[in-house]
Amino acid sequence: MRDQNSILEKLLNAFAQKYLPGAKVKLDGRLPRYAGGQSDIQKKIIRLSPKQDVNPDAIALGLSYAYRIGPKYRKMKLDKNEILFLTLLHELGHFRIKEHIPRFYFQLRDVLRRRGKVSRDEIPLIEDYIRRKKGESEQSWELRIADFESWLVLDESITHHMKVENWAIDKFEKQRPKIRVILQAAGFAD
Repeated sequence: MRDQNSILEKLLNAFAQKYLPGAKVKLDGRLPRYAGGQSDIQKKIIRLSPKQDVNPDAIALGLSYAYRIGPKYRKMKLDKNEILFLTLLHELGHFRIKEHIPRFYFQLRDVLRRRGKVSRDEIPLIEDYIRRKKGESEQSWELRIADFESWLVLDESITHHMKVENWAIDKFEKQRPKIRVILQAAGFAD
């Protein structure tokens, strides 16, 4: 198993170089299964869990599976090695796609910080600041609030994460035949 992981890690590193020269990909069994992958943007290090959840009915990365929103939600059967390449592309997307943060996010964050520790009690304040637009659905408004809260807590907005995921899915669909050839040549048959 260790030899297979070593070979797979080399394949993933070679693949990553096409998108991010100097990147280092590591298979890290200490990552939680649900994490899939993590990126260190400053050091250009991508860690992938070798034991990822493979949902045979759908791409289960990030938010498109959780929310089933947007045109990029696809049903696609993936094997355990293909999901590594898809997750790698997702992590590479964090390097390639710059997040555009609305200016008022910083203003609202400063207001919340001046009030002290941010807690669930602040949600009414956030809802007052991020008002529902005329004609906007409640779900869309709630997503805008969740987008801000995600940025506030995790330093990444939901919309940015979705853009990264959509980019990864598009790239994976285009590269999938090549990925299969790479895996078969290395002895990882379907």
